[in-house]
Amino acid sequence: MLIIMTGNGKGKTTSAIGTAIRGLGWGKKIALVHFDKGGSHYGEQHILETLQELDIFRFGEKRFDEETKKFRFENTDEDKKEAEKGIQKIKELYQQNYFLIIADELLACLHSGLVSEESVRQVLDQCPPETHLILTGRHMPDWMEERADLVSEIQEVKHYFKSGQQAIKGLDY
Repeated sequence: MLIIMTGNGKGKTTSAIGTAIRGLGWGKKIALVHFDKGGSHYGEQHILETLQELDIFRFGEKRFDEETKKFRFENTDEDKKEAEKGIQKIKELYQQNYFLIIADELLACLHSGLVSEESVRQVLDQCPPETHLILTGRHMPDWMEERADLVSEIQEVKHYFKSGQQAIKGLDY
């Protein structure tokens, strides 16, 4: 099953993690592969790493400076290398009988050019029938919607960032 969590709103990763927690509750084998999320400033990673049942793999260079609350938007060659490592890790995980693999922010990496459409199509094509795959991120391409079994679009109605509020530890990271 291919599940997509997309849209401009906040909560795509949170929804995917909730699905992972549900599967873990039933004793399922689950992997979470973070794309483009380097650094140690993501609050969820602190608690998720205590779950011995959840296999977590993180790929990406640091983009957020917690001190200045600034985000680095430009992509580097190292960002691309890290994203490709994430693609390869998912392919390796396919050989290990996972019930669910979450490719967190893979859609954003595709949109920004960190991974190619060809490599993402390969990830989808090679997914074993017994493995469910969740992709998160903004900018789902049309061709992917056609392939998906479930698409949830999370829309932003209002966001405090637009009024000048900075990122809040515990809510935004």
